[in-house]
Amino acid sequence: MIKLGAKKSRTSQQLSPVSLHDPGPESSSVIASAVKVASSEDLLIQILLHVPIKKLLSFKSVSKHWYSLITNPRFVRLHNPLPSASALFFIRSSCRSTPDYQFIPLDVSDDCPTPFKSLDFVHDPLRSGISVLQSCNGLLLCASYRARILNRRYYVYNPTTKHFATLLQIKQEHSKISPYYKVVCVRQSKTSDNPFQIEIYSYETRLWRVSGQPFKAPQFTKFENCIYWNGCVHWWNGFVSLWNDEQYTLYFKVEEERVEQLPMTRKNIQAVVMPDQDLPEQVATYLGESQGHWHLIDVYSDSTCLFNVYEMARDYSGWFVKYHVDLSAISTIYTDTITNGSYDYRFNILSLVRRGQEEEEDGSFLVLEIPGGKIVRYNFADKSVVKLCEFDPIVHRYYYNNDLKYISTFSYMESFASV
Repeated sequence: MIKLGAKKSRTSQQLSPVSLHDPGPESSSVIASAVKVASSEDLLIQILLHVPIKKLLSFKSVSKHWYSLITNPRFVRLHNPLPSASALFFIRSSCRSTPDYQFIPLDVSDDCPTPFKSLDFVHDPLRSGISVLQSCNGLLLCASYRARILNRRYYVYNPTTKHFATLLQIKQEHSKISPYYKVVCVRQSKTSDNPFQIEIYSYETRLWRVSGQPFKAPQFTKFENCIYWNGCVHWWNGFVSLWNDEQYTLYFKVEEERVEQLPMTRKNIQAVVMPDQDLPEQVATYLGESQGHWHLIDVYSDSTCLFNVYEMARDYSGWFVKYHVDLSAISTIYTDTITNGSYDYRFNILSLVRRGQEEEEDGSFLVLEIPGGKIVRYNFADKSVVKLCEFDPIVHRYYYNNDLKYISTFSYMESFASV
């Protein structure tokens, strides 16, 4: 028997003797409950699903059983089925042998997360450094930097766990990671009539294999600009008009391994045209995915701050208007958003971030680049504008004529998916 103190004090009056050999009824009940939880895998999973990712990473060392449970792909998907980006990042400078990156936090109260400034997780044998090609659900597809396409080495990297995998060499970099950790590659086919062929790299086999038959693609299809949504990889035609009935884009059903066509016609989108405006022949300004939703934004003219955000129906039946946007509040706060002497608005849409459930989406917002090296977020619900960050002079020293760099960003989110 071990007792805490022989004299009565404030501490000893509040604490009961602790026995190492004969636990009391309450201790026995707690131990029994803990044993019950540990022995019930379903109950343990339900508890671990509510544990933050950083805690889960340390819990993997508790036992082999916990490690197997936490790293199971099914548990990874259940823990965060519809992840939302916590930050954006972009190449800050590409003048070095390895590019360095800057992060933009999406929550004003958070400090800027910097999981990495440059990618040095592996010594690339080509000595060309490493750069990011794609990001998807917390995993990054990376490749040798400043190396010829045929010589590039490719990697899948998890910046949260610091783990990576080296892929067997592929012939092109037009790839995309799926959340089940498959890498889809589109390469040139030897068949002249059907010039493109898909190959898939799987986490389970660690090998590349040919998928399906060679296929054709619309002219100007940008395979390097792809979006993973609804279990499919979508590619976009860089010159497709939203109003031309003959245009279509391609998407690839990952599980069924089948290429499909997605018509982009006037019938598939609810057009809202401003007064005294003709129907435009213009490409989409923004395409992106957030929390399981695929969005399209088409800004009809530089002279307007009013436009719509469209969302694709889950069954691909067409685009519908999800949000109406009025950016006049931004020009009120940041007057250099409007060109001097005119009403031309200058902004670059970086990302659309969905927050909350369908019935509680007051937190959803746009992330915009505006003149002066500023990144702001525009809230759809109350039209409020908040500055997220401002570039240092090195980043925004070289502008185009309208004082925008038109940076291209990647989404960052925590993930403990195995690679």
